[in-house]
Amino acid sequence: MIEKWFEPFMLLEKQSQPDGLGGVRITFADDIPFSGVLTWASDVPISAAERIALEESPVLLHEFDVTLSPGDHVRREKDGAVYRVVSRSGSLRTPPFSGLRFCQAAVERVVFPC
Repeated sequence: MIEKWFEPFMLLEKQSQPDGLGGVRITFADDIPFSGVLTWASDVPISAAERIALEESPVLLHEFDVTLSPGDHVRREKDGAVYRVVSRSGSLRTPPFSGLRFCQAAVERVVFPC
């Protein structure tokens, strides 16, 4: 049922290349396509304008076959937005006996400089 909202994502492989000046340039290459959906989860309560508010953080629900680890980068294909994974999806999987088959990983949006 939740898979109806899944859209194409791409797991990116980090590659280092010499920049010609003694340093390295980090680039990303397409690695593994998978399906997922970006949603929001309420986090720790914070104080904003003398009121209690819930901070929301992005969460990626994705196919059961893919395991994401902190430091991995994924790209949402519809708009090219890149997200860095900040939690392990291996520990947030639905149980084997469940009819729902997906994993969850916390992510954060990455914006690369021009």
